[in-house]
Amino acid sequence: MKFKSGSYSSELEKPVKLKADVEIKNNQITDVKLSSAKGERKIEPELEAEFKGQIVSAQSVNIDGISSASILTKAVKSVVGNALAQARLDEESK
Repeated sequence: MKFKSGSYSSELEKPVKLKADVEIKNNQITDVKLSSAKGERKIEPELEAEFKGQIVSAQSVNIDGISSASILTKAVKSVVGNALAQARLDEESK
């Protein structure tokens, strides 16, 4: 899959209110930032770092995630996947 360079954001309401900001540079996922909605429990920095590391390493949302945070793992895959869908380079537009 090819991506357009830029910054892409996505928000999710369920099962967790979550926002993802994804940076793409030279067809590579270079950064992933996760944040909780106001009033929601904040994502622990260690969890955010683990998700970021897995996504950047895999260059996709096809990650193992964190077994002790299965609901959050599903939410992260979904919200980051939505941001990546915005960044997807349409093969026909080459």
